[in-house]
Amino acid sequence: MPRTNWLKGLKLNIHAPGTGFALIVLALTQVPVAIKTSAEIYCMEKVGVQTGSFVAAVKECNG
Repeated sequence: MPRTNWLKGLKLNIHAPGTGFALIVLALTQVPVAIKTSAEIYCMEKVGVQTGSFVAAVKECNG
């Protein structure tokens, strides 16, 4: 039985009408999460240096 490569038939068009909409949806859903996570990491870094304890930094920044 011949093995077919189904990826050859898959044609992606970056200029398709739905591509822009999909990128906007991704940006609107992922950017706020990235900002929140970056702020938490920054907080943990600053508190961790001050207290010398990573556990205390996680409790203070996530609490």
